Formats: sequence, C-alpha cells, structure tokens
Amino acid sequence: MEPIASSLRNPYVWLGVAGTGLVAWGSANGEYAYAATGWPNAGVAFFGGLAPMPLDKIFIIVGVALLSWAWWQVRPRRGVPPIHAGTALALWSLPLLFTAPVLSMDPALYADLGWIQFQGLNPYDVGLTGAGGPFAGQVDSLWAGRGVAYPPLALLVHKAVVALAGAHPWWSIIGMRLPVLLSVAVMGWAIPRIADLLGRARPEPAPAGSTQPVAAQPPRVAVRSSRPTPPVKTSPVETSRVSRTPAPRVAVWLGLLNPLLVIHFIGGAHNDAPMLAVTLVALWLVLRFPRPVVSLVAAPILVGVAMALKQQGGLAVVAVAALPVAARLAALPLLPRLKLLGWRTAIATAVALVTFAGICVVSGLGFGWLGWLDLMGAAPTPAPLPTVVKGIAWVIELVGLDSTGFQVVAGAASTLIMIAVLGWVLVRFSDRPLSALAWGALVVVVGGQALHPWYLPWALALLGLVPLTRTQRRWVYGFALGFVNWNAIQTAILHR
Repeated sequence: MEPIASSLRNPYVWLGVAGTGLVAWGSANGEYAYAATGWPNAGVAFFGGLAPMPLDKIFIIVGVALLSWAWWQVRPRRGVPPIHAGTALALWSLPLLFTAPVLSMDPALYADLGWIQFQGLNPYDVGLTGAGGPFAGQVDSLWAGRGVAYPPLALLVHKAVVALAGAHPWWSIIGMRLPVLLSVAVMGWAIPRIADLLGRARPEPAPAGSTQPVAAQPPRVAVRSSRPTPPVKTSPVETSRVSRTPAPRVAVWLGLLNPLLVIHFIGGAHNDAPMLAVTLVALWLVLRFPRPVVSLVAAPILVGVAMALKQQGGLAVVAVAALPVAARLAALPLLPRLKLLGWRTAIATAVALVTFAGICVVSGLGFGWLGWLDLMGAAPTPAPLPTVVKGIAWVIELVGLDSTGFQVVAGAASTLIMIAVLGWVLVRFSDRPLSALAWGALVVVVGGQALHPWYLPWALALLGLVPLTRTQRRWVYGFALGFVNWNAIQTAILHR
C-alpha cells in the first residue's frame, strides 16, 4: 500500500491530473467536432462551451505540457519514493474518459465502420460514410467514400462497441475507449512481468555508455498486480544477452505512463492499443514457457491475432521465435546466427500468416484492406521520407512540371529505404531479438508513410524492456516528449 499512498502524496501525480483535466476541457469545445451541430451530447457541449476559442486551444497545449512534465518528474530515480503506476495512470486517465475524442476524430471513424457492418455491408467495398447513419457527419471529409486499411479483427471490435452502445451517436464514439482501456490493463499486467523475467538473466556487459543497474536478480517491483508472478524454471533465455535489462519500474514508466499513451490511446481511443496488448502477451508467453511448441506455434498464433488488429504487429515474430534461443544466438558467429534465426522466424511467420489469413476469411470481410494500403500516407504527418518526397514534388510543380511520376517512384524508393533500414536493424540486433523488435518497431513508426503520435507507444513499450545507452535514452525520451507536445500545438491550432 505504501507506493499507492506515496502516489497520492506526490504533487506531480496531481499535476498530471490537472494536465489531463485541461486537455479534456479543451477537447470538449465544439470546434473539434466535424459535424456542424457539434458534439451529440448536451453535457459535453455545455462543458466545452465554458472554454471558448482560443481558450480551448490553450487548455489543450498547456495540459499536454503539464502532463509531460509530471511524467518526467515521476521517473524512477534513486532516493525518490516510487509511485504506484496503476494509481497514477488511473488518476491521469479519469478526466479523459467521458470527454470528446482527444486530438483526433478517429473514434467517430471507427463507429462509422461498425455501423456499416450492421447494415450488412463490407467497409472495404462501400467506404466510409457509404451507409449514411448517425456517424457519417463526424467522419473527416478526407476519408469519406474511401475504404480503410484496418484488418478485419479491428473492424469486428468496432462493430462490437457500436452494438454494445446500441448505435448511439455519442456513446458509440466514446465507447471506443473500452477496448483501449482493456488493452492498457493487459499492458499493465504484462510489462512488469516481462521485465521481471528478463531481469532474471545472467548479467553481461551492457552497451557502452549505459548507466542502468545490472539486474542479476529480480529487482523489487514497485508496481504490482494483486497476483505476483509465479517462480519460473531456468530457461535458455536466462543466459542470453538481456543483461542490464531495465527494472520493471523503468519499463512501466516508459511503456505505460508515457504521455503519448495517456493522450492518444486513452484520450484518442486509437485502435493500436489492442495490437500492442496482444503482442506483449505473446512475448510474456514465450519468456514464461520457452518451449518449441510455444515459441513456434502458440506465440506466433497470438502474433497473427495482433496482425488482425493492426498489421504492424507481425514484426513480433522475430522476437517470439528467437527469445528462447537467445543465448545460442549470442554465442554464434554472424552467419550461423542468422541461419538459426532465419529458420525459426520462417516457421513462426508461417504460423502467424496462416492465423491472420484465417481470421480474414472467417470474419467474412476478406482481404479488401489490401486495396487501401496506399491511403495510409494521405493525411499530412511529419513522416520524414514522405515529407521529403512531397517537398521535392512541390518544387517540381512550382516550375510548372508534373510531379506524378516522381511521386510514384520516390514513394516506392522511400518504402525500400525503410525496409533496408529495418533489415539492417534485424541483422545488427540478431543476437538480441527483443532489441531487434523494439528498434525495428521504431523504424516502422518513423520510416513509414505516416507518423501519427498514437503509433509511438508501440515502440516505447518495447524499448522500455531493452537496454539503452544514456545517449539512446536521451533521444528516445526527448523524441517522445517533443512529439507529444508538438502534435498538441499543431493539432489544437490547425486541426490536423
């Protein structure tokens, strides 16, 4: 109970509550609704009206800044009483639960996808707003009439939420936070347990410049569920190069409490959260039971389920296939190591793909998402490679030339660059499969067609589980803090 009491006494925990309270208040203003009539809830509309423009924008920007500062101040440090992450997260989330969607109207888009399915139609065929209904007016005009690249299991989750809410025009949208909250709860269960299992490994020298404490024995966990992790038998992974693994408190702080997750998973109700939760369960499973049937069958099946929620989840096949043999991988020269990693990953990939394809078929929705993958970069985002391509295309058009051909070629080239960098990461960390997954996730997030802030918690949760040098930590923490605040400013002011 002491960490809970310490959390309740910590002024920075309450500063975070003030921050999310301001974000919730500013987000309730009707200017952030796409429908001309505003939010379809009188209470929220009244609450938002108490923060007229430009006060609503100021509330959002200042609120995100306060939450960011609070998160930084509660980071695990020697001599500072630990907070209870569950308590802090619950308090920070509370103001966001019943307000309007935060910094994105994707939840309305999800509700429309659920409504389309209730009309007996396939969203991949008819496109958003194609069935009319109570949510069409809240969908961004950029996506109206277009299909989506979300895989079938994500669409079925949206349909279930709309059914649970009785297709109510407001509660169906707000209800999209339910699967996110369940997913975050799973993350809170899985992250400290994964870190604890990794922390039982035999220590080895960490990357140069690392100052993280060696975790030869399970570190004391300040954030626990009501049921402690049962003792585990010695497994091959316990002698792998997972030394200097961050203590569970550090992993939870970065992976669960970060402001990107609070604002964009809980506040924005984005459907990346279930994919991440299932991925973490797969990692825990293969660490807890490092047997071939688990690492090559059971865990890859979960990876296939994660892919059916968001395709990027498929990257986890590398880690689930390789973690039980991480000690062997670390001891082998590069070519034999890649051979061992390659055949295990190939088996796990086959199982994951069969599972994913089976879900697509059984759902009745099929593979229509394939036809809409090129729309992922339609919305303006700061994704580095597409931004460079668009900038050059703008110059080409400025001098009176057609940039269509250039954009097609450059778009394909940027994808190949991302794949090449991802391949380099997988080879570079082939002796550390969890690091390969964590850094690979960051490459996919930053190097893809679009860079949304709700993509980043996936990579942060995984990076929180692996050793980082001091320089790496500074870059990761700085990027997370900078991106969440920049996005708040940009979206609150420009609405995009």
